[in-house]
Amino acid sequence: MSKKNTILPSTASQPSGLPFTVKYWGTRGSIPSPGPDTVGYGGNTTCVEVRCGDQLFVIDGGTGVRLLGELLNANGPTKVTFLMSHLHMDHVMGFPFFAPFLRPGFQIELWSALHHGHSIKDTLGQLFAQPTFPVTMAMLQADLGFHVLQAGDTLKFGDVVVKTTILRHPGDAIAYRLEYAGRAFCHCTDWEHPAHTELDKGLVDLLRDTDVASIDATYTDDEYEGRVGPSRRGWGHGTFAAALRHTDAARVKRTILTHHDPRRTDAELDGIARTLLAGRPDVRIVKEGDSFDVARIDEGSNALTAPKRV
Repeated sequence: MSKKNTILPSTASQPSGLPFTVKYWGTRGSIPSPGPDTVGYGGNTTCVEVRCGDQLFVIDGGTGVRLLGELLNANGPTKVTFLMSHLHMDHVMGFPFFAPFLRPGFQIELWSALHHGHSIKDTLGQLFAQPTFPVTMAMLQADLGFHVLQAGDTLKFGDVVVKTTILRHPGDAIAYRLEYAGRAFCHCTDWEHPAHTELDKGLVDLLRDTDVASIDATYTDDEYEGRVGPSRRGWGHGTFAAALRHTDAARVKRTILTHHDPRRTDAELDGIARTLLAGRPDVRIVKEGDSFDVARIDEGSNALTAPKRV
């Protein structure tokens, strides 16, 4: 993808100083993983809600988006902007069950890069189609807007600035940095780190001095290198150690590790937290339902503000 910078006009300006919150509706990678061994960290695939003042952004439409849609139908707001990392199945498979698509007057804006020449509109057209799903695009009643972006674009939505960079993943993916009220949050999945101890300079630049960043940490080093099971090189996902190497290099204040391997149990993730993250109170392995307010994180503290289970 070529790089360009684009400032897009917004019809609304949001007042600064309002909450800047993040909630994880899906934390699992590749395929949903329900069951008793994953209930603690969650089995739904990627879906991250970001509220900047009264603007609602959602990164990806994995299976976690279903419950978010039910909440929005009940409580509002009636506008959402989706920022798509990419269009692989685990990041779009929740859309057919996102209830606001069937709600007249609900405004849904969807931003995505082209992936293998296909847009998010093309992808939804494949999802909402017979014989695999009975509801077609023609039956959707919400007001839909489709937008194409390129890695490197900068988007502006009122007082919210959204910066992007390309991620190393089969077919490419997009990382997002949302800046609002003097704070910044990054979400970086699906992403594979460079070989050995090299750094992904584009990602480090996007992450630089971020207040909170969530980043792909799917594998242990042994798994990635093939010392346990097949080598995962080239699969498009990162390791716990590589994720921290990048967030540390970028001076990220709080790191959230996400995109859990679908086979990873709660007990395994608890063990990784005890061993690999010992002495790192600024790092957390995210659980489905975790939330926090970026605007209220104390920059003078090394402790990650405890996510609130909602």
